[in-house]
Amino acid sequence: MSGLHQRAPGLAGLIGQREDGVPPPPFFSLLADGVHVAPAVATLLFRAAPHRALLISDAIELAGLPDGVYPGHAQIPCAQRKEGPVATIEGTDTLIGACGTVADAVRNLVAWSGCGVAAAARTVTENVAALMCTAERGGLAEGQRADFVVLEEDGSVRETWVSGRKVWSRVDGWVNWSPHDAV
Repeated sequence: MSGLHQRAPGLAGLIGQREDGVPPPPFFSLLADGVHVAPAVATLLFRAAPHRALLISDAIELAGLPDGVYPGHAQIPCAQRKEGPVATIEGTDTLIGACGTVADAVRNLVAWSGCGVAAAARTVTENVAALMCTAERGGLAEGQRADFVVLEEDGSVRETWVSGRKVWSRVDGWVNWSPHDAV
């Protein structure tokens, strides 16, 4: 992607486009992991168009594992080193990917931008539904399927609900649920 320049704003410059502009402003994804996008850039983009920001993750299989060296596999046949949110090919600076989850991205956006948890959570709920033109998803309303998470003030997950039933809580762990219950 071309860089943002004062006389040639490129793709990034479209984010600030007027809603009735031609072309209309795009939805945009943010890897708010501090590896792919610097905190200041993520904050700038989010503040420019919070209703079009979509938090995403490229978390690889090392997400959630302790720091260390792990064996390769068919896709990446070299040993992989995980240090915090970064995974590299062992012995090099070659980035394999990051290990942050979408929940981590929500917490990062809150910490970096100063927005509230609700505003950060909209980037993975209502904004996604708006992008997909599915008004019946992404929010809570009578008659809609009730899949949601309850977040703490810092953005960490307190409970997970699927089809209106609590399936996980920080206190109780998994609560009599299987993926077949979500039909």
